Amino acid sequence: TVLRLVGAVPVSEGTGRVGRFELLPLSSLTPPGRPRIDVLCNLSGIFRDTYANVVDLLDDLFARAAAAPGEPPDANFIKKHALSIQAAAGGGGAPDARASSRLFCNPPGDYGSMVGERVGAGNWESGGELGDTWAARNAFSYGRGGERGTARPDVLAALLATTDRVVQTVDS
Repeated sequence: TVLRLVGAVPVSEGTGRVGRFELLPLSSLTPPGRPRIDVLCNLSGIFRDTYANVVDLLDDLFARAAAAPGEPPDANFIKKHALSIQAAAGGGGAPDARASSRLFCNPPGDYGSMVGERVGAGNWESGGELGDTWAARNAFSYGRGGERGTARPDVLAALLATTDRVVQTVDS
């Protein structure tokens, strides 16, 4: 689903292993005229730890989409939001890795949102408190290089502010 929304396809190496996700040209997205959709991914700790290679490939895809040459921001919402995040942070120019972060999870080595625990204990008074708990626990960005649980609550908040739909896919 993420690849379809972003407008990308997996590219396999000679061994059959996926080595990259390739951006499709905007002109080939369907339906015709459809923009690249920005996607915020909330990873489970198990996925983060087990599939670090896929996390790196996805992070690379988002970074390339945010910097896609010749694509106007109104046709590439990843680029549009990355530019907005960077501008809010006082930066200019092309989006950096921080602004293209889209893969968020708990702190390194930690699991769970703690929302269920708060509900079970009854130590909350509003849904906003539960939302704040979730956001505080999931504000850590993952991806290539040293991006292994860097706290980026400002980026997460900016992306959540642009969220139109929430979809949960559960694999077991």
